[in-house]
Amino acid sequence: MTLHVHRSDRPDQLAAGLAAMLRDAPADVFSAEVVIVPARGVERWLGQRLSHTLGASDAKDDGICAGLQVLTPASLVGLLLSRDRDDPWHSDRLVWATLDAIDDLCGTPGFEAITRHLGAGEEITGDPAAEWERKARQARRYVVARRIAGLFAAYARDRPQMLAKWERGDATDGYGQSLPPDLTWQPPLWRHVVELTLDRHRLDESVTERHHRVVRGLTDGSIDPDLPQRVSFFGYTRFTRADRELIQALATTRDVHLWLPHPSPSLWDDIAAVRPADAVPARVDDASALTARNPLLATLARDVRELEQNLLSMQPTITAPHPYEETVESRLSLLQSDIRHNQGPDPAREGAADDLSFQVHACHGRPRQVEVLREVLTWMLAEGQGGLQPRDIVVMCPDIEAFAPLLQATFGLTAVTSDDGPDVHPHPGQQLRLQLADRALGATNPLFDLAQRLIAIVAGRLTATEVLDLAGHESVRHRFGFDDDALSRIGTWVEEVDVRWGFDGTHRAEYGLRGFEGYTWTPAMDRLALGVAVGRGSAGAAIDHAPVDDIGSREVELVGRFLELLERVKRAADDVRGRGEVLKSADGSFPTTQWMAWLKDTVHALADVPFDDRWQLAQIDRELDAVAAAAGDVSLRLSDIRMLLEQRWGGRPSRSNFRTGAITVCSMVPMRSVPHQAVVVLGLDDGLYPRSPVIDGDDVLARRPHVGERDLRSEDRQLLLDAVMAAEKYFVAIYAGFDERSGARRPPAVPLQELIAVARRTDAAASCGADEAELPFVRQHPLQAFDERNFTDDAPIPGGTFDRPSLDGALALRRFRESPSAPPPFVPGLLAPLPSDTVTIDELTGFLHNPARDFLRGRLGIFVPRDVDPIDDSVPIALDSLQTWQIGDRALQQVVRGATVDAALQQEDRRGSFPPGSLGAKARADVQSDLTALARGIHRPDDPPVRSVDIRLDLQTTDEAGTPGGAVRFTGVVSGLYGDELRQHTFSRVGARQLISAWVQLLAVAATEPDHDHHAVLNGRKGTMRLRSPGAAAPQLLADLAQLRALGQRYPMGVPPKTAYAFTKGNRIRLLRGDPAEALLLQFARNDWEGDRFDGENADPYWVKILGRGAPIDDIAVALRRFARRIWLPLLEHLDDA
Repeated sequence: MTLHVHRSDRPDQLAAGLAAMLRDAPADVFSAEVVIVPARGVERWLGQRLSHTLGASDAKDDGICAGLQVLTPASLVGLLLSRDRDDPWHSDRLVWATLDAIDDLCGTPGFEAITRHLGAGEEITGDPAAEWERKARQARRYVVARRIAGLFAAYARDRPQMLAKWERGDATDGYGQSLPPDLTWQPPLWRHVVELTLDRHRLDESVTERHHRVVRGLTDGSIDPDLPQRVSFFGYTRFTRADRELIQALATTRDVHLWLPHPSPSLWDDIAAVRPADAVPARVDDASALTARNPLLATLARDVRELEQNLLSMQPTITAPHPYEETVESRLSLLQSDIRHNQGPDPAREGAADDLSFQVHACHGRPRQVEVLREVLTWMLAEGQGGLQPRDIVVMCPDIEAFAPLLQATFGLTAVTSDDGPDVHPHPGQQLRLQLADRALGATNPLFDLAQRLIAIVAGRLTATEVLDLAGHESVRHRFGFDDDALSRIGTWVEEVDVRWGFDGTHRAEYGLRGFEGYTWTPAMDRLALGVAVGRGSAGAAIDHAPVDDIGSREVELVGRFLELLERVKRAADDVRGRGEVLKSADGSFPTTQWMAWLKDTVHALADVPFDDRWQLAQIDRELDAVAAAAGDVSLRLSDIRMLLEQRWGGRPSRSNFRTGAITVCSMVPMRSVPHQAVVVLGLDDGLYPRSPVIDGDDVLARRPHVGERDLRSEDRQLLLDAVMAAEKYFVAIYAGFDERSGARRPPAVPLQELIAVARRTDAAASCGADEAELPFVRQHPLQAFDERNFTDDAPIPGGTFDRPSLDGALALRRFRESPSAPPPFVPGLLAPLPSDTVTIDELTGFLHNPARDFLRGRLGIFVPRDVDPIDDSVPIALDSLQTWQIGDRALQQVVRGATVDAALQQEDRRGSFPPGSLGAKARADVQSDLTALARGIHRPDDPPVRSVDIRLDLQTTDEAGTPGGAVRFTGVVSGLYGDELRQHTFSRVGARQLISAWVQLLAVAATEPDHDHHAVLNGRKGTMRLRSPGAAAPQLLADLAQLRALGQRYPMGVPPKTAYAFTKGNRIRLLRGDPAEALLLQFARNDWEGDRFDGENADPYWVKILGRGAPIDDIAVALRRFARRIWLPLLEHLDDA
């Protein structure tokens, strides 16, 4: 039997050769052929490719691929021994023995560094800082063990001879050199790991002994693996030393065929001619790069150069590449041809300036990269681009998880219904179907994401934001029946009860705040539950709690469901701290089997899925059971579990997501070397590609690497070269070439820079331009999709973008720039009057408070959302002015309802409104001082009983000329009357809003009770104001305001209260002084409208909606001159400072 090496720069030629071998020299009809591939994407492509040849009739692609096993084993030795799924020496299983070994050896001689690193054996000193550091070190335990287990597994693959020497007591690097002193702890640790693994799995040989036994058995025939007489390996660019030894041994009893994609037959021959006769050297002594005359083969092809050297040392039978006719007709084919022939680029060759086969797109940030990707794909699939189909395109991305949400948002928009036709898409690219592969488990099954999020929540401070995010998780929403309205209401309650973090004082004790329960969930839950039964004003409730008093009867069930969620989260948090019913421990460490059982029960308690998605529950149960079975009773802390799940549930290639007819989007590995008409590489950003991990100081292989040993950066460079060679018609690279905030230039990833440097010398047309931006194949995109440069003849996308909405925006922007006229008014003229002849006190007051809001909401039905501040998760240590006002206003309302100042402030104490301890003492004293001063004007010893007046008036309106108008019914209720005195109180100073509210109510009661002498008293922090009744003029004044409100329903009347009040007050002063300067009128109100230190009324979202942001006072000057005096002058004439 023989080892055969088949090589070609075209994988389709390799597939054709494999098909020919299977067809022309069939094996036993009852024995399936076995082909081993490195990735699932290659597996799907190879099966489809062979189906066009095997069993096909003459000149037809009507074959079938049957009797063929295409395998992607985790390890070759596991496949040979039928233990690929449960290999005890795999790093995911070896970690458990490594954990036990570390625990056993910490504190012993030779392990001082790792003992100190993990904080093992450190005594509790009582110093909070030292205790925090000790716990932080102990939290590394699993992470360190997993990293060391990964190193041991890498040693077993790339230097099995080194581990064999360690087991015999030597401490060398496998090549005769002693280990550095700082690594001498690894051999004894490995020996102990071997002992524990043998005992745990009832084995009688180590991984190196097993390897040597299998190699000997395959060589002498004593081991007969369950494999046919012919085995093929397809698509590999690297074999570990262990795999090479197994393959060579397998070749003694089987025909082993290696079908290898190699970018350059010429480079293979050149290396073979100068290959050293001695052993494979250390990487630092490898001179194979000197044989590469093409710069890309020197910088990007180290993996295949080293693979060739290792394979040649095995003395295989080498089959030369099958000749084929090479077509060189584009810049991309020239670039590939130079690589194939191992020759440098020739800038003297002719080339087309409009060649689009090789493209590089520089964008502003990741979102813009995805937008450009959509344009590129649409362009490729448009008519006239060679008849490409979605299946002919592959999109590779180094970090698919970072781009996946952007891809879904950019390509996944729904159709928009057209007024005159069927549903249309805003962008044709949104009709493309993308298939994302390699997604993390949390992206395909939300229960995995929930489990990881749950671990993070219960391990931390249980902040309000985290709990609300948990409630909004799709599986939790399904379990507890939370729709969008319910979540919005829950968010309002959380703000009302002022939760920040922590369940109770006991939980806070972990952070040095024992006994302080303010802003925690426990009192918040009590307040919510009590709010269902009683109101805030209940004397019984006020004794201990401050219940939420705005819970409607339809919301009682929602409160119960939310409290049930909080109770289950609290139970989970108690469990992980050893205080619950499931997990009990003094130090927070539990056997892994208990952890997995707890996590499974907690996920089931918090989450549910629709019936059609029940597979998600079964999948997470299987995964947790697998972890428990592998770990056994190894004890872990919560931090260990968190890292365990993060490492296990990363991206996983799925066979079903490759080559489904859609455009495949995957990471760089699964579809490496698989030929496509178009290959697009997304996200080649500097610093992110190639992967640049910090060299592990504990890695023996990294100290003096040898040829053929794995290097991540070298692997990523090889992947980019493979992508270039796999492109048959188009190769497109997209990267962040500009900072999306500052616009500063950013370089591409270093391998892409090298590729650009070679491409610019490929032909004469590509060589024009000294700067990269001037190269014809480098396309620089503007920041915005609606930039006019995207639609010109020399646009970055050939022929211009396909984004119709962006084109409309660009045209509108051009029209504005060419004729920067003032924007049209929000409404072109008066709207038709409303037929309603009734107005309430609240409606009139709402109009006077904010005419813009009243018009948009009341007439147009437009609700403008305000910017909502995110929930603050930090316990306040000082109160700002708004927080002080909110506390004071709540307490003031309690005093108005009859509570004492002390009782009102005690209720705020129970709410946890003030900062803890002495931090809140001054703030409380300030509020108490202001509240005591206000309380003097609230209740007096000789006060008559407070009363309310029902308002029901028929008013006759008149226009500005005095012509009678229609009748208006005015209704409402005025409360807070002590005899004939209307009292209103505010914790802020009395301003325009308070004055106009009191004025409307005073007019209403004066018109209803004309025989009474009414007046209003407004009590505020900075003084008291008094409004006198206008007497018999009250009905007409009220009718005039009602008429203005009716007019304000026909167009937005520019009389915001503070601005109009200041304007009228200033105008009245000017008239009293006899000042005729009309131009100074607006100066009195400018600060109230445009703002000074604080925002003015023009920053109100409703005024911004109508007038635009930062509108000057001149925009409402006409309305102020016409209507402000009608509203405010009568009020000012009846206003007295008390």
